[in-house]
Amino acid sequence: MENNNFLSFNSNFKPELEKELYDLFGGLLFLGVFLGLLFMMAAILIIYYKQISEGYEDKERYNIMQKVGLSKKEIKSSVNSQILMVFFLPIIVAVIHVSFSFQLINKMISLLGLTNPNLFLIVTMITVAVFILLYSIVYILTSKIYYNIVKN
Repeated sequence: MENNNFLSFNSNFKPELEKELYDLFGGLLFLGVFLGLLFMMAAILIIYYKQISEGYEDKERYNIMQKVGLSKKEIKSSVNSQILMVFFLPIIVAVIHVSFSFQLINKMISLLGLTNPNLFLIVTMITVAVFILLYSIVYILTSKIYYNIVKN
């Protein structure tokens, strides 16, 4: 008899509990997406402006390299390798960091009741892929602008 009362107690408050959980997880999702986008934009802009300012500083060095006899193709490969390292080294370090902390993050998320490590792995991989895609787009734009600054 007590067991039936317990079940009826749970079923009476189920809609309220669902609403509270949606509110909690919706707020956490919004906060995570908002802060993620904010930090990602800040990182991309910082790296972009750093590379552009270095382009103006390196302009004379690349003119000297041209006068010494380097071809435009060699200069362009030098520019690309420099920018490639500056852009993708942070992503490589972040992926290594997340891979080593995956178990700890998974345990912390399980405290919120999310106990599917396969789903967490898939979401993490998708997030890393999106970051790499965005960084690649900014890398392509930055390398073109950097090369134009150095070339002129």
